[in-house]
Amino acid sequence: MHDLIKTLKISLLTTAIGMSGVTFAGDIAELAAQCDSCHGPGGASSQSDMPIIGGQSKTYILDTLKSFQDWGRPCIKSKYRFGDTSRPKTDMCKITAGLSNEDFEDLSTYYSGLPFVAAKQEFDASQVEAGAEEQAKHCEFCHEEGGKGLGGRGPRLAGQWTPYLKATLKFVPTGEHLVPHAMEKTITDFTDDTLNQILNFYASQQD
Repeated sequence: MHDLIKTLKISLLTTAIGMSGVTFAGDIAELAAQCDSCHGPGGASSQSDMPIIGGQSKTYILDTLKSFQDWGRPCIKSKYRFGDTSRPKTDMCKITAGLSNEDFEDLSTYYSGLPFVAAKQEFDASQVEAGAEEQAKHCEFCHEEGGKGLGGRGPRLAGQWTPYLKATLKFVPTGEHLVPHAMEKTITDFTDDTLNQILNFYASQQD
């Protein structure tokens, strides 16, 4: 029964990919199914510690995959959230180690073609206005359109899960999460209040 369900899922995913008009290598459906096991169907994560990847820019997804393969980001063990959840915990460095440049290209093309589904999460409404001002001052250059833009230097942050953002940003000042120097300095210089204001602003962007 499990094999049948897996086959049906891959078949449905293959159909969806075919309808997009983009041609992929034959194993893209299985690769995407592996990603969806943690990031959720279509990369629209419903888990607050797991980032939304569907709808991010192709450049960002591609660069992120390569960064994990080069150990440029912290590789934190995570359990599987969908499918066979009895599988041992894994991490992004381990996963990307077995992927080729063609796999990276196919996955980034596929997920960037999907809609970004903003997280439905709680936020402190009293901090949103100040957060919008701080975002415009410190983050807008790379994260355009109030963090919703996809044509800038960085990923979409508006609507991303706050717990995930908090968890990944803490590795920036330590050098474990490699980012451009300007961002590293900005994050390091942030007060807790400023960071919380910006994160509450991003969390409020749920459309």
